[in-house]
Amino acid sequence: MLMILSLKEGLLRLYADTNSTMSIAMIRSTFCEASHRRVWISCLIGALSAIVLIRLHPNHIDGILVDMGWAFNAARDLWEGRDPYRHEPSMMLVPYPLTAAIVIFPWAFFPGIWGLVLLFGIGSACLAYILIRDNQYWRLIVFVSPAYFMALKSIQWSPFFMLALFLPVFAPVLLAKPTIAFPVALSIKWTPIRLIMTTLIGIIPFILIPDWFWRWIDQSRHYGGFIPILSWFGPIFLVSIFFYRNYKTRFFFLMSMTPQHLFFYDQLLLWVIPKTRQQMLILTVSSWIGFLYILMNFETLWVNEVYLLTTTYLPAFFIVLWQEPAVHKRFHAIFMILLNKHDRFAFDRTKE
Repeated sequence: MLMILSLKEGLLRLYADTNSTMSIAMIRSTFCEASHRRVWISCLIGALSAIVLIRLHPNHIDGILVDMGWAFNAARDLWEGRDPYRHEPSMMLVPYPLTAAIVIFPWAFFPGIWGLVLLFGIGSACLAYILIRDNQYWRLIVFVSPAYFMALKSIQWSPFFMLALFLPVFAPVLLAKPTIAFPVALSIKWTPIRLIMTTLIGIIPFILIPDWFWRWIDQSRHYGGFIPILSWFGPIFLVSIFFYRNYKTRFFFLMSMTPQHLFFYDQLLLWVIPKTRQQMLILTVSSWIGFLYILMNFETLWVNEVYLLTTTYLPAFFIVLWQEPAVHKRFHAIFMILLNKHDRFAFDRTKE
């Protein structure tokens, strides 16, 4: 009898072990399949970004003296012994800090525009992979937003800053554009290694051109951006201070304090705020409405910031408010009160 019971226990244990092994194998298989899917989707987004960039700038970047094009040309100037700040600044040519050239220096050795294309494509692919690492594929909506479209068209840094927000190992890239990097720098965790790497990249330009900082400051007087918190919507955005415990609300407040341009690309970082597909769609659609309205009614995007604030910043502000449980409960309570009053009024009308 004891032998039969022992044999039964052994068979049950073997069955359990087999099931456990099969479950682990199934989990591993599912994980690998999902991981491969994320890799392929990310590579596809990176390749499409690179193709669009080539179509928009098919020849070379030698004449592009704005945004990342300035950094590439400045890096080549340093290698050839030329002065990166020799060009006359204007509203359409505001130079970047010399740290931008150091950040992309290795990529500047690729011929023509290929270094820029590869860097932007790889950066977009990495960003896509990070965004969907939790299988939240709806976050890829950011790549069809006007903010990303303009960042791609203008060869801007904002996608790399979003990448640094999720992967702080890329923190040194924030030195390329310190203005819009401000909210990211205050939102990531700084380890000794990251601080050392960022400090080293910040020191190298002073060794190459000791007075570059003052020359850059002098030439940056043509900067034509705006600060959302100082706009007519500023008092409304200040409400976000009361919900500082929420990471997304703090990030929104930091963004509203940051100097930025009117061309939508600097606002790409606002797309980290949505927590659901619906919120992401609301922000993207409303932003496209503002973007298309400006395109159809003005000859340039360099117009009053009220359009961008109304269709991009204001929806982002309402989204962070909606994410607050206290605000959500109060809205729900007010809605229920109004609904009860409506039902009571309808009931009284039927009695009459």
